[in-house]
Amino acid sequence: MSLDERLIGRKPDDDILKKSRAHLDAVFKQRFERWQAVVKEQRSVNDASFHVLRGLAKENPALSAAVKDARRLSTVHYKQRPHPPRRAKVRERARLGSLAVTLAPPFWPWQWDAETGSASGTESVDGNAGTMSYDAWTGDNGKTASSRVALGGYFQPLADNGIMDVVSNPAISWDTETWTVFDSAHAGGFVGLYVGEYTLQGEFVQAVIDQQINITSVGSTSGFTLFGSTPVDSDHFYEVWVWAGGDAEADGWSAFWGSAALSYGNLTVPSISIYAY
Repeated sequence: MSLDERLIGRKPDDDILKKSRAHLDAVFKQRFERWQAVVKEQRSVNDASFHVLRGLAKENPALSAAVKDARRLSTVHYKQRPHPPRRAKVRERARLGSLAVTLAPPFWPWQWDAETGSASGTESVDGNAGTMSYDAWTGDNGKTASSRVALGGYFQPLADNGIMDVVSNPAISWDTETWTVFDSAHAGGFVGLYVGEYTLQGEFVQAVIDQQINITSVGSTSGFTLFGSTPVDSDHFYEVWVWAGGDAEADGWSAFWGSAALSYGNLTVPSISIYAY
């Protein structure tokens, strides 16, 4: 970013940025572990009923054909990728008064993933281009994957106390799907804003905005409107991120039952606007 530091504050040094990314990693590690605990509880209930149904069906040729078709479809959809949305060109700008700042690429990049079994979570984040994508896929042998991506920057208010509004309109294409035969699966995705508050010495204080808007099914939009607002002060600086991610959980395939899950997203972030008053 090339904005005047007199307007947005002094850029945090590299050690502070490293610590802040480690904090985001820890946040999602804890959430992933909590999700795994919930999945384990649900599986213990679901498996009892599925075991009975699978026993009744036995080696039914129609089931075998359904499994092969579901497995084929899940792989076909995994290999399909929509073209990345085009990023509108936005210039960095600022004005005095009630301060308005528009951040444009290059942004800070961040990414994270976690997996169990044979599932895969992959990410691509390009701060210079303002693009990012995530991919959570259970594959043929199943289990769980989470993938997270973010682009952002920082801001330190000039006023002792005030309100900060954050607005961004990323373009996004996404796909969240499951395929099941006598089994269960889960797929989900989100996009939102995250604002972390830090002391001027780089110690994390709290997440003042932790927005995650669920996205389901298949879709695309050239402008997904994100908005958040929070009290701020000049004794802290704020990391401002557009973030997104996906989760997938499934068992994989056997001859007569099974499941697969996919969550994919492709985003471009033209700008992040900050209004402080």
